[in-house]
Amino acid sequence: MTSRRRTPGLLRAAVPVTALALALTACSDGGTEASGADDKGGSSAAAGVISLKSAQAVLLNYAKVNNAANAAQAPDRTAEVEGGALLQQSQATFTQFKALPKKEQASFKTPFHYPVEGARFYIPRKGSPQVFMVDTRVTGEDIEKDRRRLLVFEHVKDYEKSKNKGAEWKAVSVGEADGRLPAVERDDDGFVTVLKASDTVGKVKLDDLRDLSKDFYVTGGRKTGASFVNTASVKTWKKAYTNRAAFDDGCVDGEYEPGFTAAETAYGLKTTDGGALALYDFGVDYRNWPKAEGPRCGTQLDIDDLPTVTDVYLDGRTSTSGLTRTNSLITMAVVPASGTDIRVTGHHLQMVNAK
Repeated sequence: MTSRRRTPGLLRAAVPVTALALALTACSDGGTEASGADDKGGSSAAAGVISLKSAQAVLLNYAKVNNAANAAQAPDRTAEVEGGALLQQSQATFTQFKALPKKEQASFKTPFHYPVEGARFYIPRKGSPQVFMVDTRVTGEDIEKDRRRLLVFEHVKDYEKSKNKGAEWKAVSVGEADGRLPAVERDDDGFVTVLKASDTVGKVKLDDLRDLSKDFYVTGGRKTGASFVNTASVKTWKKAYTNRAAFDDGCVDGEYEPGFTAAETAYGLKTTDGGALALYDFGVDYRNWPKAEGPRCGTQLDIDDLPTVTDVYLDGRTSTSGLTRTNSLITMAVVPASGTDIRVTGHHLQMVNAK
């Protein structure tokens, strides 16, 4: 499910984990740019993993199916065009939809669009990993002008084809492309280099970005914080760690633990400066439990202010002896050639389970 106003996978404004935590109390009282020179994704003597014409069709179909799925609340339709952590976030949103305010529910009947005009298609040469990316505007009612997103599409793997329903190319990751991003390297035929999760940029392997990012939640960044620029996203992650047990009544404790997403992967584009533009997903679990000390503290958590949790995952129960929320984060980062001073340009957090 692609949200009209924000990164796919969330129908409403993303509620920071710290904000959810504070609701807990212990009970007591311009032209299309693409790889290559023709619609085959390259020059007449070269070919890409997908043609430009086909890539454009994939993008248009993705928005079309998402709009239909959003309006009808049909998660199976979204599964036709999404995969990986992005699909996991979308399916969680469908599950939680009934707990959202009516006004927010109604807003998803209004369509959004990914125009191919002015979109930048990043297509690798045939024989590369079967992945392509698109930097495109997102348009629609009440969506700010010139808003852009970077989407990753991956071909359905051979071993999945027999059980696949829907498109052969599915969106698996997305990030907001706001602000200045580094130039993507192209070869003489206009093809790009797509980096795999196992590829290394300077001192860091793209796949390691997941655990490095988790550390901000688990330790506040004590182990890996020096590798990152202190961007807005990093500050948010640090704040979540700082406030993990910051409750007004002093009767609730909390901690973050490393978690997992449905995909556990990373995608990258090689940039002209030798670095990479990366999209990756990671998971964290947020645990809360009551403190037994103090005359005002009880043995149960009061969670009546968390309808997305109580109404969807706890069968309407508004108190519990402990709560664990599993969160999936899709993150976009600029990785310099050195592999240090990693700049996280944005992230999207979605609760995907609670128990």
